[in-house]
Amino acid sequence: MFPTEPFPSRRCLWAMRPVHPFVVLVLCLPACASTARLAPPEYSVEETRIVASRTEGGELSFEAYTAEELFRDANLLVRDAHCPDAVTRYDRLADEFPSSRFLSPALYNAGLCLMQSGSFVEAAAHFERLLRDVPDGGDAKHATLELAGLLVEIERYDAALPRADALLARDDLSEPERLESLARRAQALFGLGRVEDAEAAARSGIAYYRVHREQLPDEFFAACSSFVLAETIRARAEAITLPEADALVQHEYLEHRAQLMIDAQRTYYDTIRMTDAHWAAAAGYRIGSMYESLFHLIMTAPTPPPVHELSAEGLRIYEDEFRQALAERVRPLVRHAIHYWELTLMMVERTGVRTAWADRTRADLEHARELLLGTLLPDTIGREGSGAELADPRRHVSDGAE
Repeated sequence: MFPTEPFPSRRCLWAMRPVHPFVVLVLCLPACASTARLAPPEYSVEETRIVASRTEGGELSFEAYTAEELFRDANLLVRDAHCPDAVTRYDRLADEFPSSRFLSPALYNAGLCLMQSGSFVEAAAHFERLLRDVPDGGDAKHATLELAGLLVEIERYDAALPRADALLARDDLSEPERLESLARRAQALFGLGRVEDAEAAARSGIAYYRVHREQLPDEFFAACSSFVLAETIRARAEAITLPEADALVQHEYLEHRAQLMIDAQRTYYDTIRMTDAHWAAAAGYRIGSMYESLFHLIMTAPTPPPVHELSAEGLRIYEDEFRQALAERVRPLVRHAIHYWELTLMMVERTGVRTAWADRTRADLEHARELLLGTLLPDTIGREGSGAELADPRRHVSDGAE
C-alpha cells in the first residue's frame, strides 16, 4: 500500500503479506513448535509470582503462577481462536516477568494476534518493544520483518525505511526474506516521496526475483516491487500539469504525460501477470485511475487564448464551446477507466480475494458511471465504441490527448 496515496489504508487491506511458516507454527502449533524452539535445553527454575486477594467471604486467597504457565495458557487461547484474551496474558507475562525467557515469544505472538485482528498500530508497538527489550533474541529477525510491513501499512514510512535497511544488512536472510525486505524498502521510499530512489529499489527487487525465482514460494513481493515501479512512473506522469499556453504547447505536455502513462500501464500489466490477486487488483485499479486523472486534468486545463481578440460575450461563448469540445474528446478516458475497473472487479470476484483495492474500485467505478451519464453530454452517449474494443494502450491515451 499506497494506501490514500501512495498506498491504501488498510490499507490494504494493506492486504497484508502471507505470513511466513514460523507465524503458522507459533499460532497453530504453540506447544510443539514455539515453546520447543524458544526453550533452552537445560533445566531452569522459573520465577513464581504469588498474588494475594480476599474472597467474597473475606477469606485470604493466593494465586501462584509462572511465566511459562501464562505463556502456555495464552497459546491455548490462540489455538482456540481467542486472540484478545491471549494478548492479555502475553502482555501480563511481559509486564510481570520482564527477564523471562518467554518474554520474546510472548511479545512476538501478541504482535501476530493483533496483526491478524487488524490492530496494526498495537501490533507494531509489540514488535518494537520486542526489538527494544530483546534485540538479540531468536525472534528479532522475524519481528523486524513483520514490523517493517506494519509500518508501511500504517504509513510510518520514515520508521519503516531504517527497519528495511537493517534487514538488508543482515547476512542470515533467506531468499524470500531478502525479496520481502527489498519490497518494503521500495514501499517506504515511495511513501516518503523519494520517487527516484523508490524506482531504483523496486527494480532491485524485480531483478532479485528474476535471479532467485526458483527459491521463492510465491510472487507476492515480486508483484509488490513491480507495483511500486509502476507507481513511480505514474507519479511522474501525474506531476505533469497543463500550463496557461496555446493549444500546441498544451498538446506537447499532454503527449509527454501520455507516454509516461503508457509506460506505467505496461508495468501494471507486468504486475497483473505475476498472478498475485492482491497486487493484480491494485494494478487494475491504478490503470483505471490514471485515465480518470487525465480526464480531470484535461477538463480543468486553462483555456488556450483565442486567436483573435473577442468581446466579453464572445469570450464566454468561446470558453463554453472549448469545454464542450473537450468533453466530447475525453469521453473515451472515462470509458477506459470504467472498463478496467469492471475487469478488476471481475478478477476479484473470481479469485475471492479480500482487499481494500476492490472497495476503492467499486466506489470509483460508480462515480465514473455517474460522470459519464451526467457531466459528459448524455445525448451523445453510445456513439463511441465500448472500452473493451480499445485494446491498444497507445490508442487509449491518444484518443483523449490529441
